[in-house]
Amino acid sequence: MKKQPNLPSAEESQAHYGVPSGYFDTLEDRIMAQIPESQPEGALPVAKPKLWIRLRPIVYLAAMFVSMNLIFRAFHPDPAPQQVAKTETTQSSDDEYTDYYADYGERMTASEGYSTYYSELEDALSSPIATLTSY
Repeated sequence: MKKQPNLPSAEESQAHYGVPSGYFDTLEDRIMAQIPESQPEGALPVAKPKLWIRLRPIVYLAAMFVSMNLIFRAFHPDPAPQQVAKTETTQSSDDEYTDYYADYGERMTASEGYSTYYSELEDALSSPIATLTSY
């Protein structure tokens, strides 16, 4: 390999990487001379962080939860709604209601016994000339 003629020798290039003599002896004095003796009286006030800087982590967290919700909905959609069996209600006729309440009344009067009021009422209603004004 051909050597380039203008390059410095190895000894000459190493001379650039040395520390000047007596550099560290006066280093402390030079640093202390640059530090002011007392603190300035009008110290700078500490700046409060702005609203956006304080709310940014909360907004990012909310955005992360919204995006996770959307991702879960995209990969796991709701199943199709299934049809539920419907029951048809039948309308009872008036006769069924009448029979039911007649049976109910008979059961109640049989268990409690007839009082005079109910027996008089029954007699009045069973007579062919019963009117509402007789009570």
